Amino acid sequence: MDLTPDDINDFVAREYPAAHGAGMRCTEVGEGFALAHWPHDRSLLRPGGLISGPTQFTLADLALWYLSFTVLGLKPMAVTSDVHITFLRPAAGGDLLARADLLRAGKTRISGRVTLWVDGAQERPVSHAVGTYGVLA
Repeated sequence: MDLTPDDINDFVAREYPAAHGAGMRCTEVGEGFALAHWPHDRSLLRPGGLISGPTQFTLADLALWYLSFTVLGLKPMAVTSDVHITFLRPAAGGDLLARADLLRAGKTRISGRVTLWVDGAQERPVSHAVGTYGVLA
């Protein structure tokens, strides 16, 4: 499947404009992985200049949704079944990136793991998530 980040971003802009409006984008996609990006926005930071847990969770969930497209194609009815996130260290100082990698793709469920880091510090993840998407139609 020749899916591009632009294909995904255009699809999400139509199907889920809230995520697109928040600046979150797919920046890379390939067989069994997707990379999501959140541009640093000082107005959305927690006290101390930290990227909030809900922002990290949202980006992890979106990365998993982008990942589901690598299996299903651009189908809106892949929905979050579960996501568990562990925060490893404070996230501060720049854009947030999340890479989702495929663990298993079945007929009704797609599971993946996500590593999140602040741009320029991929070797120091700020959080880690695992999740499953259910395929409704």
